[in-house]
Amino acid sequence: MLALLLTTAAYAGDTVITHNPEGIGLGLILGAPTGFSFGWRPGGRFMADAGIAWSFSDSYDGLDSWAQVHADVCIDLADLRTADLPDMHFPVWIGVGPRARFGSGTGYEAFNLAARVPIAMGFWHNEVPIEGFLEVAPGVGLFPRTEFTFDASIGARFWLAAPGGTARFTAPEPMDDRPY
Repeated sequence: MLALLLTTAAYAGDTVITHNPEGIGLGLILGAPTGFSFGWRPGGRFMADAGIAWSFSDSYDGLDSWAQVHADVCIDLADLRTADLPDMHFPVWIGVGPRARFGSGTGYEAFNLAARVPIAMGFWHNEVPIEGFLEVAPGVGLFPRTEFTFDASIGARFWLAAPGGTARFTAPEPMDDRPY
């Protein structure tokens, strides 16, 4: 279904896709967790992202298999650009949000809730509607016990334009002396 959506969007013309990561982003995340990634960037420096992920490994916290959902509110801290790659953007963002994990078993293995703080760096080109990212998300387990949690992933999102969107926060041109 995701492939069909991406194919349809790619052939629909510039009114559907956006070359500046804004609007609605759909993609994949690989790592711990692995699954689907969703983003919404109404414009400017703020973004909401979410993920639905799973694992069938029996080596994580003793769980035979588990599924996870998370949602974060994020803010761009900087757009790292260089004169060597003037059409590339390397935004850095941080966020906060809840994570719920559902697994087989009883007690902690059946359900746990945590607060996470994703720290990420993205990369995108001015002419391509795809943004890649690397993310680490340390956190604190809240229920049923308090503990350190950690998620890490690499992912990509294909961005669809949203009506009335505004340009994403970006750094000045690489050769410009103005501060951010």
